[in-house]
Amino acid sequence: MTPQELAQDAGTVFSLPEAAIRVNDLLRVPDHTAHDLAEVVELDPGLTARLLRLANSPLFGHVGRIDKVSHAIVMIGEQALRDLVMATAVTSAFRGIPEEFVDMASFWDNSATCGVVARLIAGRCGMRESERMFVAGLLHGIGRLVFYSRQPARYREVLKARSQGEAAVLAEEKRIFGFDYADLGAALMAEWKLPEFFQVVIGNQLEPERATCLARETAVLHVARDMAASLTPGIKTQQPPQAWKAGYSPAAGALVGLAPDALESVRIDALAQAFDIIDIINPGAGTIF
Repeated sequence: MTPQELAQDAGTVFSLPEAAIRVNDLLRVPDHTAHDLAEVVELDPGLTARLLRLANSPLFGHVGRIDKVSHAIVMIGEQALRDLVMATAVTSAFRGIPEEFVDMASFWDNSATCGVVARLIAGRCGMRESERMFVAGLLHGIGRLVFYSRQPARYREVLKARSQGEAAVLAEEKRIFGFDYADLGAALMAEWKLPEFFQVVIGNQLEPERATCLARETAVLHVARDMAASLTPGIKTQQPPQAWKAGYSPAAGALVGLAPDALESVRIDALAQAFDIIDIINPGAGTIF
């Protein structure tokens, strides 16, 4: 079995909402308008509400209230719109994964936190289109959901290594399947026809030195993934983050190019932003702790 075959299997079961598919298709039409896009998004009230909440969130920091989808499109841009629509759609695509594998609230907490951290790092680095890094962070662990849902029996074998830490789990994924969750996540991005940006950055997040393009973006996600793991418990309790012992690749850190005090500042800012974002991505999560 290849990651592409497993992603194809998952893609037939976990489909994107019609509105998300139509937005992606409409953006390929040369003479589309913001009004056309808004009409499609508004077919899905839940998607509309979440998109507007994101557009008004600290991620974008616009002055004044955005209360129309067409206004949001003008303010954040069509590419950011597509990425956010796809991201919010993906978070609602997976349902019914047994609790023995993952607590879904915690999974999306970590994912949203990783997205916030990735966007903040990208902004500090002066990267263009930092919103894309938010989406990459949000979707970075999606391959694990495919493993849990489509290969539960074999993944139980992987989880026997959980007590030994993340590195041991990754090694077991490679041993049992021949690929890891990052490879599988990239394959799902391709199956769902999401931009190549996400396939490259998500697929190489664990070994950023493999990325032959988008190397700095991949390094940012690699570092954000490591930082988010130390932040999520603090976000749940709204307490200061626990001490962080950096576990990312030194080469990735050098490529990101931020000093340790700048990264620590990102951690503090992320703690302030992530709680609200979690409640948008996973409604109700912010009120259950």
